[in-house]
Amino acid sequence: MRPQTSAILRFTRGLILGCSGVLCRHTAFGLLFLAFCLLPSAYCSAQESIRGKAETWGSLHVTIVDRATGKPVPARCYLTDSTEQFWSPVGAINYVKPPERNFITSGEFKIALPGRVYKLEIERGPEYRAVTREIEIHSGESKEETVVLERWIDMNARGWYSADLHNHRDWREMPQLLLAEDLNLAPTLTQWVWENDYISKAPPVQTKAMAFTQVDDTHVYSIVDTEIERLRDGPGAVDLVGLTAPISFGGYLLFPPNDTFAERARKLSGYIDAEKITWRDAAALVALGDVDFAGIVHNHFNRHGVETETDPWGMIPKGKPEYETPVGMALWTMDVYYKFLNCGFKLAVSAGSASGVKPSPLGFDRVYAHLSEKFGYRAWFRALKAGHSFATNGPMLFLTVNHHEPGDTVSIPATAGKTARHMKAHVEASSARELDRVEIVWKGKVVRSVAAAEPSMSISADYEFDASETGWLAARAFEKPGAVVRFAQTSPVYVQVGASRGVVAEDVKFCLDWIDREIQFYKNHQGFKTESDREATLNFFRKARGVYAGLIAPSTTK
Repeated sequence: MRPQTSAILRFTRGLILGCSGVLCRHTAFGLLFLAFCLLPSAYCSAQESIRGKAETWGSLHVTIVDRATGKPVPARCYLTDSTEQFWSPVGAINYVKPPERNFITSGEFKIALPGRVYKLEIERGPEYRAVTREIEIHSGESKEETVVLERWIDMNARGWYSADLHNHRDWREMPQLLLAEDLNLAPTLTQWVWENDYISKAPPVQTKAMAFTQVDDTHVYSIVDTEIERLRDGPGAVDLVGLTAPISFGGYLLFPPNDTFAERARKLSGYIDAEKITWRDAAALVALGDVDFAGIVHNHFNRHGVETETDPWGMIPKGKPEYETPVGMALWTMDVYYKFLNCGFKLAVSAGSASGVKPSPLGFDRVYAHLSEKFGYRAWFRALKAGHSFATNGPMLFLTVNHHEPGDTVSIPATAGKTARHMKAHVEASSARELDRVEIVWKGKVVRSVAAAEPSMSISADYEFDASETGWLAARAFEKPGAVVRFAQTSPVYVQVGASRGVVAEDVKFCLDWIDREIQFYKNHQGFKTESDREATLNFFRKARGVYAGLIAPSTTK
């Protein structure tokens, strides 16, 4: 480790240990984040091979090629020795958020190394098969290695394009990162509200066009996107993406409600991604139309495991013991999402990794949108808003219902004496790893589940029924469970029978209880700066409560 790196870490540690009282949990995190902003230039390059007696070392030259083209291809690399020490070439883009430690290459790299045995892992997003190789370097030896990456599925060729909506990486690195991760699109959250603080690393943007950069025909990113993240006693987090200009903050932990920022985002041609659909204010935002996308495959699922802790961060109670497990974390998120759908709200699924903060590479959690027009930033978001999507950190998932895709509505006239419309659902899941099962969900209930009878990377399932009520069908898939939980969830195909909303009263009651719990919480909270701030926050929740109360008979509401 370089001397300056040690100094930064000692300084950060001192700041955190020195915090007490109010500062301990809030300011400490902010200081840690600021220190981490400095770390990449120091710690991430700490193992560049520029130290020691270089004349006694060997060298490694690796070329990475695409099997289909035979040409060098950008990729993400992991190079470690037997002591788990991470090594990186001079000048590479590094990402170190332990246990995640990787570097990006444009297609080849050269590195001087002491004589040891090394493990080299190379990945390029979920559409390529990962390669792991053991390499022994002897003192003074020059070794050449060629690694061939094979694409097992080409989603772009099928009209599907991927994005990571929760991205904290350096905007200047985005062209290389998108290509190395085989990721088509990424908003870059260069503005971050944490608790009471506003952190901005956004570049100057004089025109709307400057907010977006097209790398090539199939890769694009934006650079003035914003995360409003006020956790614990705050409302939660929303990501404002696709913005044409920066958004100002001017608030604090409890105020203003996030609908304020949703309104500002709309004026700047932006979208609102509920990066987790389980935050305190999610039910209110959904009811008031302030959510475009529902975060299902979110940053608690990373390349190394699952973060199951939620209560201390300010999320709603899980309610069931099985939700406390790594696999249960995915089921809980899905079940909450299903409740919103059963209230009659149309929400597309989304995904985001929080790379830059969490131990995940960019695009580990990603959402695919199916385009019927030429790929572009706005075209992609139009497809996502329409619900032509699935979210995943592993499986590819395709659903059709009577030849309709997710986001579509199958309309059935409510004519007396007519028989119900016969529905045929077909789902296909595939992955580079072994699958566990695929399931079809009708109005929140699993109506068809097909498990792999033997080790398999693909599973399909069919389900037929007569639709006599308004509802929705969706699909989900799971890989074999382990420390890393990999799964996928589609947006729904909606079934509309007559004018009925098909509301499930039990799920409306769940949302009413959710809203009432937050109203009571903020009535008693001592953190508001003024009573008018408190009243504005309570009115935000009361307005949303009125929407839910209007969905069911008054006798079933509180």
